[in-house]
Amino acid sequence: MKNKTGQKSRLFPLLFIILFLGTTLFFIGCNGKKSSVSDKTAVTAVKSKEGKESGVIMLSQEKLKAYGIEVSKVIPASEPATLMATAIIGLNADRTSRVSSRVTGRISRILVSQGDKVKTGQVLAFLDSVELDQIWAEYEKTKSRRELASKNFQREETLFEKKVAPEKDVHKARQELSEAEADLTFSKERFRLLGTDIAIIESQKRSAGNGRPLIPISSLVGGVVIEKSVTQGETVSPEKVLFTVADLSTLWALIDIYEKDLSKVIAGTQVKISVAAFHDRQFQGKIAYLADLIDEKTRAVRARVVVDNKAGLLKPGMFATVQLNLKDDNPRKTIIIPEESVFLDSSERYVFVREEGDKFAATQVSVGPASGGKIEIKEGLKEGDIVVTKGVFTLKSELKKATFQAE
Repeated sequence: MKNKTGQKSRLFPLLFIILFLGTTLFFIGCNGKKSSVSDKTAVTAVKSKEGKESGVIMLSQEKLKAYGIEVSKVIPASEPATLMATAIIGLNADRTSRVSSRVTGRISRILVSQGDKVKTGQVLAFLDSVELDQIWAEYEKTKSRRELASKNFQREETLFEKKVAPEKDVHKARQELSEAEADLTFSKERFRLLGTDIAIIESQKRSAGNGRPLIPISSLVGGVVIEKSVTQGETVSPEKVLFTVADLSTLWALIDIYEKDLSKVIAGTQVKISVAAFHDRQFQGKIAYLADLIDEKTRAVRARVVVDNKAGLLKPGMFATVQLNLKDDNPRKTIIIPEESVFLDSSERYVFVREEGDKFAATQVSVGPASGGKIEIKEGLKEGDIVVTKGVFTLKSELKKATFQAE
């Protein structure tokens, strides 16, 4: 009995110590939780027009600077009326050359391949022509006759000065020289009509000796050989296109403008062009020409836009979507903000609007089309609102974290 009483007396101090430690740890835990709450970012819930909850977050000036938060005031801008249409990208016909020979002959040598870049006047191939041989032979005869007439004229002048020959012989010799020079000039012109020059042919004769002269076939424009439709040794006629050379640094976008929109489209109208291959890029241009006739089948007028293609991204034959800024006397006011200001939460889109002090409210918005890093806001913002343009996703993360801690 005594032993049991002694055991109970030793248990009471032990139970007291355990109870004291538990109570102390509980208060320490509560005090620690309270201090962590005081360090939280302030978050409150608000209701949107549709009754959905959004959030207001308040950050210190130090955090705003650390997060790189930037804001901008909403200023409605006048947006011109636009027209969406389809177009096809084509060659710039003003900078395209379809090269053929001027006479019938055989292709002796080809110097370029499809895809090669060439300069204006660069020789693409050489043509061996019987007609050139005949013209060369006649040129040689005319040249010899002119030299003979020149020597005869000089001799007659000398004889006349010595009073050995009559003056009429001098006049006759001068006339024969003039006729010979005219025939020689015409003979040289015949080489030009063949697409070459007498200096080129004479250079070939000097370098090739007794070889036959060849007609060089040259490009009229600088660009790319986009088509080669001839083989070496092939006999060709003037009707056959041998090469197609195009300057692809500029292309044409061909658009059909329907009758109902004609009054709003004029030459010089700004055009934005998009293609499926580069959906994240836009190409700029202006309407350079508006056709004078309406196509009877489509009831549309063909508009032509010259597009800069120095980067070589556009290809002839591509389909494109174009946006034209139409002539409009009463443009509507629209709110346009940076696309990065808008963030997605579930299926809704929001922006952060700065309220008094350092409060930022996540405000639901309805958006329109986006273009060039900008997006149209149809509903949710008004003139004078201050929206966050930089650091949106940092604010969104802080809002989520603060909301989670509050819960």
